[in-house]
Amino acid sequence: MDQSWVASTMAAPNAAVTEMEKEDLPFLRDLWHTPEVMRYADEFPGLRHWSKASGIARAWDAYQKWRTELGSKYTQLIVRLPNGTPIGESFVAPLREGFTFGRWKKPSGVRAVMGDIKLVPAYWGRGLGTEAMRQVVRFVFIETDCELFVVPPHVSGNPAAVRVYEKAGFVPTFAKRKEGRREGGHRIMELRRTRFEELY
Repeated sequence: MDQSWVASTMAAPNAAVTEMEKEDLPFLRDLWHTPEVMRYADEFPGLRHWSKASGIARAWDAYQKWRTELGSKYTQLIVRLPNGTPIGESFVAPLREGFTFGRWKKPSGVRAVMGDIKLVPAYWGRGLGTEAMRQVVRFVFIETDCELFVVPPHVSGNPAAVRVYEKAGFVPTFAKRKEGRREGGHRIMELRRTRFEELY
């Protein structure tokens, strides 16, 4: 994969986002077993087709299969310090027609992906999540034909994640819901290609 999108993000990034390598899988499993990280997050096993419970070989084989079949719009990314140390992850996957999340439904005929970002707690509050998420946004809109990028943060439980996504250009989308109830506290935030082109 051409990763020129990483170099173009800024002259001297404090964090870089690159595609996962097989040796990153133990780091991912450890990250997904960190209670502070996963308290309001998901590892998206349904979209990944593998999970933290999968063995390294099975996870790698599944990733390679779906990456080959779906292309760049299905990509496991790793957030790294300049010295290469992994400190987080992001994952994007295409959404099928009819996909729903709570009361939100993927717009018909719109090429869309869902993703998120997670960091090791020791690196929270340093601006690295925002920096990395902006790189992920650039990746999605430069390397894929995606028209809509959505993220599902827990609004009340994880306001820091909401701020990261807002700084990267995402806006909340409030679908119709019964009696004003939120679906588990998670809300969809959207970033459309047109807004990306205006902001980036």
